[in-house]
Amino acid sequence: LKAIAVVLLALLVYFASLSNLILITIGSLVSYGLFRYYKFVSSFPKGPFPLPFIGNVKELNFKALHTSLDRLGEQQSGLYTLFMPFPIVQITDYDVLREAFIEKGDDFTGRPQNKVIQEAFSFAPNTGVINSIGDTWREQRRAAISILRDFGMGKNVMEELVRSSVTDYLQHLDSIPDKSNVDMRWPIQVMVANVINEVLFGFRFKHDDSKPLMDYVVRFNEVQSLRIPFARCRLKMLNGVMKNRGIGLAMAFPFLTKLPWIGWHTMGKTKQKMQEINQYIVDNVGRALRVYNVEDEPTCFVHAYKQRMVENKGLDDVNLMATCADFFMAGQETTTTTLRWAMIIMAKYPEIQEKLRQEILAVVGKERLPTMGDQLKMPFARACALELQRFANVLGTNVQRTTVNDVTIQGQTIPAGTWVNADIHYLMANDPVFENPDQFRPERYLTEDQENLRKVSRL
Repeated sequence: LKAIAVVLLALLVYFASLSNLILITIGSLVSYGLFRYYKFVSSFPKGPFPLPFIGNVKELNFKALHTSLDRLGEQQSGLYTLFMPFPIVQITDYDVLREAFIEKGDDFTGRPQNKVIQEAFSFAPNTGVINSIGDTWREQRRAAISILRDFGMGKNVMEELVRSSVTDYLQHLDSIPDKSNVDMRWPIQVMVANVINEVLFGFRFKHDDSKPLMDYVVRFNEVQSLRIPFARCRLKMLNGVMKNRGIGLAMAFPFLTKLPWIGWHTMGKTKQKMQEINQYIVDNVGRALRVYNVEDEPTCFVHAYKQRMVENKGLDDVNLMATCADFFMAGQETTTTTLRWAMIIMAKYPEIQEKLRQEILAVVGKERLPTMGDQLKMPFARACALELQRFANVLGTNVQRTTVNDVTIQGQTIPAGTWVNADIHYLMANDPVFENPDQFRPERYLTEDQENLRKVSRL
């Protein structure tokens, strides 16, 4: 019995020692991991305290993200870092924004190389003008600006296209029998999309025969609302970055895209839907190229781009389609939403609507449409446009950039490859220049005599 007791005691001591060793090892590894994590955190501008694995995600209300960012903006300096769980440096101060994107703009020309952005939302990885980087971005941007300048400034083509589309829009509204209850969404959407469509591809749709345009918009909205089966309340915290829960998860944890089933629902489904949406671009680029003649004067963006491909090896068919996809997607939705907000705001502030109407009647009259040349005589209209974009800004955060080098802003270092976001909503609603920012007041942009726009650099 004594021998058995000794053996049992020895075993207890052994297992106790082993358990302690395991606990000590686990504790050491956890401590080392925490040390490395918070050392990594300390290399970015100081922000709210993040937790391992989830960062600051738990602090944000994704159903009203701008309110969470406003609260954090008030608590933090004009430059701070959120971990989502990867680091995103937030800019909420005008002077910081100017130093970063203007004075040191070359250091912020990168775009996020996130797997989801490049494979799901780009026409092809590192193509076009929105999500490309390096020489590709420079070549596409240079070509696009040159082409649009030729259309818009050299020959006034852009203005004529807008006026023509507006005329179609007004005629369509006039043809509606019952004007007591008109949903303005689709008439505005088609009007705006037609301008972009004609610039890019050289043709536009009639309002009563615009199903391809409407389908494009509906499908894109569907992409933003895709769901992961069985993933409801428990996943909202992590994937509320957009309505598409799968994309929210894939953005935060890219490794999920490689897993069976999960990979399909986090990114594969979205990627397939985006390819279906982009078929509209492929079809219409092809339609434009079927009537392209290298000897003729270009009549649309596709023709002008194709013409430049002969001498510029940095331009190719894939980037042509990607650039068209970028312009078509980004241009129509932002402009349409802004104009829909304009309708709501003018209805809410009838005194401002009437003042704007009187200026239009005085300068333009009732017999013609306005021209770009009229704007110098219409300071209140210009002020309304500026205040509209401030008050109802439709892009709460800027398109994210990344640093291409280690860069110091306001004495704080931002490592190379870091996502940087300008919080436009916070700037428009809190910057000291905008007194009483919750009020829609176009006069804030005008001189005391209301004859000219104020010359204030911050405005």
